[in-house]
Amino acid sequence: MSSHTPSLVIPLLDRARRFPWAFLVLLVSGLVVAAIGAWCVASWHELVKLPGFERLQYDAAWAFVFAGVALAAHALGLSAIGRWCADGAPGWIDIHPIAANPWLPHGAGNYNDMGVLTAAIFIALGCALAALGPKIHGPVRSVLVTMLASIALALTSVLLFAAWTGGVVASQWLFLTGGERIGALLFLLLAGGVLAGALVRSKDEQQAIRRWAPGIVWFAVFVCALVLWQALRVQEARYIDNSTQLVATDVKNRVERAIAVRIRQVERLAERAVIYGFVEERWQHDASTLLNEAPEFQGIGWAGEDMSIRSVVPQSQASAIGLSLRSDPERTRAVDAAIQSHRATLSRYVDLRVSGSRGFVIYAPAFADGSLRGMVAAALGGEWLPSLLSERFGDYVIALLDGGELANQAGAGDGAAGPEWTQEQSANVANARWVLRVTPTYEFLQRTNSGLPEAALGLGAMLATLLALCTYLFQTARRRARELVVTNARLREDIQARRQVEQALREGEQRTRLIIAAIKDCAIYMLDPEGRIGSWNPGAEALNGYAAQEIIGRHFSILYPPDRQQPPEDELAVAARQGWFEEECWHLRKDGTRYCGDDIISAIRDDEGAMRGFSVITRDATPRIALREQTERSRDFYFALFSGFPNLVWRSDAQGSCDYLNQAWLDYTGRSREAELGSGWMEGIHPEDRARWSTAFDRAYGAMQPFEIEFRLRRADGEYGSMICVGRPYQDMQGQFAGYLCSCYDNTARRAMESALRESEARYEGMTANVPGMVFQLLRNGAGRVSFSYVSQGTEALTGLPESQLKADAESFFRLIPASERTHLAATLEASAAQFTTWNWAGRLLPPQGAKEKWINIRARPRRLDSGEVLWDGLVFDDTQGRLAQLEVERSREELRALSRHLQTIREEEKARIAREVHDELGSTLTALKMDLDWLGNHLDDDVGPLAQKRATMGKLVEAAVAATRRIVTDLRPSILDDLGLAAALRAGRRPSSPSIRAPASTSTRRRPVFISTATSRWPFSGSFRRR
Repeated sequence: MSSHTPSLVIPLLDRARRFPWAFLVLLVSGLVVAAIGAWCVASWHELVKLPGFERLQYDAAWAFVFAGVALAAHALGLSAIGRWCADGAPGWIDIHPIAANPWLPHGAGNYNDMGVLTAAIFIALGCALAALGPKIHGPVRSVLVTMLASIALALTSVLLFAAWTGGVVASQWLFLTGGERIGALLFLLLAGGVLAGALVRSKDEQQAIRRWAPGIVWFAVFVCALVLWQALRVQEARYIDNSTQLVATDVKNRVERAIAVRIRQVERLAERAVIYGFVEERWQHDASTLLNEAPEFQGIGWAGEDMSIRSVVPQSQASAIGLSLRSDPERTRAVDAAIQSHRATLSRYVDLRVSGSRGFVIYAPAFADGSLRGMVAAALGGEWLPSLLSERFGDYVIALLDGGELANQAGAGDGAAGPEWTQEQSANVANARWVLRVTPTYEFLQRTNSGLPEAALGLGAMLATLLALCTYLFQTARRRARELVVTNARLREDIQARRQVEQALREGEQRTRLIIAAIKDCAIYMLDPEGRIGSWNPGAEALNGYAAQEIIGRHFSILYPPDRQQPPEDELAVAARQGWFEEECWHLRKDGTRYCGDDIISAIRDDEGAMRGFSVITRDATPRIALREQTERSRDFYFALFSGFPNLVWRSDAQGSCDYLNQAWLDYTGRSREAELGSGWMEGIHPEDRARWSTAFDRAYGAMQPFEIEFRLRRADGEYGSMICVGRPYQDMQGQFAGYLCSCYDNTARRAMESALRESEARYEGMTANVPGMVFQLLRNGAGRVSFSYVSQGTEALTGLPESQLKADAESFFRLIPASERTHLAATLEASAAQFTTWNWAGRLLPPQGAKEKWINIRARPRRLDSGEVLWDGLVFDDTQGRLAQLEVERSREELRALSRHLQTIREEEKARIAREVHDELGSTLTALKMDLDWLGNHLDDDVGPLAQKRATMGKLVEAAVAATRRIVTDLRPSILDDLGLAAALRAGRRPSSPSIRAPASTSTRRRPVFISTATSRWPFSGSFRRR
């Protein structure tokens, strides 16, 4: 029977575990809370009546409705609705009753009176409900929800205790407003439901909650302690505020009474002056009596009807006599108010003229039969308020404000507490409206401050810590009990694993021994704590000469020479204290020879820290020492090179301080090396260059960049020479920045040459400035682009363009040349560059801005530079006047040629006329004579001998005359020239003379007209012509 019982019970438990009872609890809890909250809301609207339990506050009821709905929604898996309702649970949604509902009562204690502790619990629960989310949401959120629910549960416990105990003190301290009894029970239901929902999660989430359980408990208890601490502090602050309020009321009454008494005294003084008439001696006696009775008065004066002061008390203020009471606007307003009201008035705080302090003045008018007889003015200033209040209210700082400004003060202002402790009272005295501000002092607050809140907070923190520690110990005990079972089960496995590990350790030790035995260049051996050698590898035998059987068991000091200064035992002490020791020292071999080696001694301790011995590794340092000595020799060699280097060389360390200078530097400056090292060499820099040097060096040093700077350095003869210093950073053997290595060369000669060159350029510039025209240097590069590398000052006068424009744009000069002549200019320039001949060109230039055109001549000689570019050195001069003179000469020559042609034309015409006259007149006469002679011969007898002979002779003479006339006419103007032209005349004239003319004749007429005319006029057409 019993054997079958477990098989029946276990399935039932499994089904119970698998049933989602936690979510059912959440659903029921949420619905119950929401129902009670809704019932309370309905009771506020007088729809239902509560069955004999305390009614929740209106806002609290609505918050419970939202919180219950949120919990039920989470139970049903409606996470979005649950989070939305959770936002309304802490009261973040402004819940109001139906404002238009007139039957909802409004008043203190029935609406919007949710208590502070109730609101805090709603905030914690609302955040927990908002973070509850889906079923699996990660360990962090589960821990957060659990912590918030625990805090809410702890605060609910405090609220439950305060509400159900019914104590007045608890209600006042925790600000309970009613309805907390039923509210605490609903909070327990809500917090328990949320906590249950958070605990029924996945394994990871539950493990995270268990891990953080001590912290959750600590936070929950500590929050309760914080609530109690804050309640105690608020109660103390309330006590101080109440006492300060009472003091402020008392101070107000005292000030009003004191000022009212002073006003009445001043009014009686004014009345006596009216009753007995103003007699200065009697009035001064009465005023002095009042001044002695009331020392607060600084002075009392009497003013007449014109408001001018006639008498004052005391006599030390007699300088105020004659002054007007209406001397400033504040006094004028107070005086006018007193006259209008026929009552004493107070001025605002003003500067009292005679005493030099600030105070106020009481003006009491003196009227008789409705007419003003005068006025009494009494000034109160100085320390009247402290004398009135400080003895009684020493624990408070009392300030009197007039118009919002500080007028008087009793007590030290620097000892007052913060403005949150201040109480204000309005003091109405006559027409004055003052504000009294009463503040307790820090000392008073410290005296009244009790240690109860801090003690409560401390005890709460201790209790939270103890509870968290108890939770941790409980969890630890449970965990260790579970782990003990697991540990016992694993112990057997660990024993077996230990055996395997020991076997592996033995194998590892064997491998280590083999590795150490294989090392031949290092001595590796072990020492016991007393320094005796316990192991010896082959490398140690090869390095020291001892065999293992000879050295094991002996003290390791045998490996060092006897004259060693530090005993070897000290090395073991240092290694035991620091864990290791390293040194380079001399060693002694078995054969007595020495060698230098590096020792590394390391202490060997077991797991408990007990000293078990030392391991020693020795390496022969002889090759490294030789390498170091070689490096030092190399360094000395290079330093020797730098010392003999003709340039000045210096070096700085990593901090920028000079640590080396070569001999050339010392010879140049004439100073010793000790004086120059560090920053001493900067004394030789010219004072004007030190700041520039420091700036440039600091900038390069900060960026570790090369630098180059020129400065003046004082030579051995006291003069300054120009130096160009070039510095480069260098690194040490580890590649780290080690400083700067700088070389300086003397730039004095170059500076002198530059100065001479500047003087030469100035002279050249002066010469070119006086040369008429433009002196230029024209450069053409390999691409054929031309530019002016230099133009003289006469450029603008010639071209109308400034020098800067021509240097920037050489084409601007060539654009001034007319387009028709620009091609010829380019051709001459190209020919000069190709043949390296002088560039000559003459032409026109059109200056800009509408100036008259100019004739210019360009003459330049080319030369080829080392870069392959062609440079012309030349001159452009204005040839306009010469060109105009040449044109004038040509014009004169043309006029002369025209005149010559005209004269030749007239001559030829005259010859033609003479020829015509000779031909016409003489030819006709000779013809007629010839005809008469022929007729005479025909009519004479043949036998007339002498007559016929005479006629024949006359005929011959006539024929000769006719031939001579024809010859003369032809010589004067050949008719063929006029009839057929010059070419036919030349051909006709050439035929008779061709047998005797040996030179060729050309009929070309491309000669000047004047020569043609001369030739045609002188050409012989006779048969006897023998010349060309």
